[in-house]
Amino acid sequence: GGVEEGQKFSVPFPAGANDYSGAAIPRASVPVGHWKDGMCDCCRHGPIHPAIWNALCCPMILVGQVMHRLKLTWLGNEGTIAQTTATFRILLYITIAYVTVERLLYFLASAGVDERGKLTDTFWALVFTRLFWIFCFAVFTIFLVAKTRARIRSKYSIPEKQCPGCEDFCCSFWCNCCTVAQMARHTADYGTYAGLCCSETGTPPHAPSIV
Repeated sequence: GGVEEGQKFSVPFPAGANDYSGAAIPRASVPVGHWKDGMCDCCRHGPIHPAIWNALCCPMILVGQVMHRLKLTWLGNEGTIAQTTATFRILLYITIAYVTVERLLYFLASAGVDERGKLTDTFWALVFTRLFWIFCFAVFTIFLVAKTRARIRSKYSIPEKQCPGCEDFCCSFWCNCCTVAQMARHTADYGTYAGLCCSETGTPPHAPSIV
């Protein structure tokens, strides 16, 4: 007794981890022609949702999750599977390197005071180096968020409603955290699946991709 051609049969799907029951859940769709919600709907899924706190504290990590969902490289371009698979990890490492160097420069500058309490040339050099480091990271973040937002708008035919021609840059520059959070909500089904802080997709492993 095997299975004959044309015969119907069922296969039980075992329950997985993370409280997943194994039951089939309808796949959500991403809206076309408009954003799923407003830029200021950050608390749509609750004030302690991981996407909110990533957007506030580590926006580069949340951008990495969005870019991983969209299969973009760490520079916001289309690429091979190998290149796009590494996107989240690369941006995570960049974030860790930025925080480490910024804190190191801060503490080194704090020690750049002589025995009379006078600020030395070393102190000022470290201060300006730290400010330049912060500036470079901020510019890179704004660039990446604006480019990713433009990719989403192009993919889902979302027109610019404010600041035609530069809306992506304006949103990224003036309200970076809200922009990142909106992109995250648009490309994930947070209404069905829990959000995760440091996973590649920001959702559980069993959550299907909706982009």
